[in-house]
Amino acid sequence: MLGGTKVSLLERIYDRSPIFMQNLMATIEGYRKNHSRYGKIYREHRAFLREFDGWDIAKKNQYQLDRMKDIISHAYRNSPFYGRLYRNIDIESIQTIEDLKRLPILDKETLRENIDSVITLPKNKALKHSTGGTTGKSMTVYSRRQDMMKFMAVLDNFKARVGFDHRRMKRATFNGKHIVPPGQKSKVFWRYNAACKQMIYSSFHLAEENMKYYIDSLNKYKPMAIDGFFMSMLDIANYMERHGLKPEFTPIAIFPTSETLTKDGRELLERVFGCRVYDQYGSSEGAPYVTECESQTLHIEMTTGIIEHYEEGSDEIVVTSFLTYGTPLIRYKIGDAMVFGDDTPCDCKMQSQTIKEIRGRGLEFLYASHGAKMSVANISNIFKVLPNAIIRSQTIQDRPNEITILIETDKNLYKDEYDKILANEFRHKFGDDMSVIIKQVDEIPREKSGKLVMIKNNIDTQKGGSV
Repeated sequence: MLGGTKVSLLERIYDRSPIFMQNLMATIEGYRKNHSRYGKIYREHRAFLREFDGWDIAKKNQYQLDRMKDIISHAYRNSPFYGRLYRNIDIESIQTIEDLKRLPILDKETLRENIDSVITLPKNKALKHSTGGTTGKSMTVYSRRQDMMKFMAVLDNFKARVGFDHRRMKRATFNGKHIVPPGQKSKVFWRYNAACKQMIYSSFHLAEENMKYYIDSLNKYKPMAIDGFFMSMLDIANYMERHGLKPEFTPIAIFPTSETLTKDGRELLERVFGCRVYDQYGSSEGAPYVTECESQTLHIEMTTGIIEHYEEGSDEIVVTSFLTYGTPLIRYKIGDAMVFGDDTPCDCKMQSQTIKEIRGRGLEFLYASHGAKMSVANISNIFKVLPNAIIRSQTIQDRPNEITILIETDKNLYKDEYDKILANEFRHKFGDDMSVIIKQVDEIPREKSGKLVMIKNNIDTQKGGSV
């Protein structure tokens, strides 16, 4: 963790501690987070959600409208930004989802530039969340403790529907957290958070020569669920299938996050681990959740917000969240796309809007110096070390030992020393021998399709491969 322009004292202590002490520190951090995630409001909302799942669609729609009107009113009265944005709009006239279309769209750059006037509560009393984003845009948003608890309740209710009880059952998580210090010699690429019965696996060290250590650990731990980065799970499953290895445990479910779930990838995970894979969609900013039911159909979690198409004929979405009272997101253009399902009832009998397909989260990757694949999710996490100073970025790899980072910066916020911080953080994750070149540019070029991509792997392109 970086604080200001220097690596924090806590991280330096962690990096120099023995592994058993790092496990203890991970557990202490877990209990600290539990305090803001799993209190009375969490328990009450879990009970409400079990009831809500059985409501008919008319009752759910009315709940949505009530929450929509409340968040709009809250934003208008408590956020200086929304007060200005809606000053010529009669917000009391916004009574239906069709009326919602009369409100202006909020894009990511506008949110980033105005974040201090968007938020509705003092920063020192808020929970802070940083997002790297799929375009490398750094942003910090602020939330109320009660909203965080409700978000966690929704996530745990989703998993409970298919049989996994979070914090009571063991889980394995593949994420981009800093758990393995640079230069560690031991082949222990995981740390244990006893507060959540969670074994955290580093996604930065999944090189071919390390796979057996990960698999041995999983077999010994025997998690009841696996969650986290989709590509990391695929690397493990692919290695096991290629080498004819069978897991010595059968999870209840696998819950990928952060990257697009592919049909082939789902089939591989289910084939190797002998359980079903359930997809989900959310965002660090606090977009409404979309989750899969026991029939593996995607449903909008209607208690968390409204998702609409940006314009007729487009799959791009704008979102209005009901759980972002600290940093309101109303008609927020998040940069993703979805294909809505039709009105055919789902086999799970849960009445809500279904989603046929989620688009917008890529499976691109770069290579670390030791050969591990670093996904979009890994790389976007790296940018979280900086404040709201990067407008967008692109990370390019032409050679295995060199990475070039193009950044568009906010000239009023970006400081020269941030170059060094960013380069050090990339070397921290990609390897000390990785050459990191940072170039500040006026504009990052787009692809022929008009798409702005966060990472470009030219090594695989040169090989004739595909990212």
